[in-house]
Amino acid sequence: MEPDSRMSETTFVAYLIGPSITIAGVVVVFLIGGVEGAATGAALILGGLLVVCTGMLVGAISRLRRGRDQD
Repeated sequence: MEPDSRMSETTFVAYLIGPSITIAGVVVVFLIGGVEGAATGAALILGGLLVVCTGMLVGAISRLRRGRDQD
């Protein structure tokens, strides 16, 4: 039998939300400017990247669990 290759809902949401947060951070850097804009933008960019990385980890763990359950 073929293993289920669908991604989990958590991973899907992370891939939708993470890049949006990152792009918002870049926009904030250029719109606000100065120290406040740079700090806020950097926080948003890092937050977006962390959301995507967390989604990748959750997806990998769920694939491992599904593979272990089928054995």
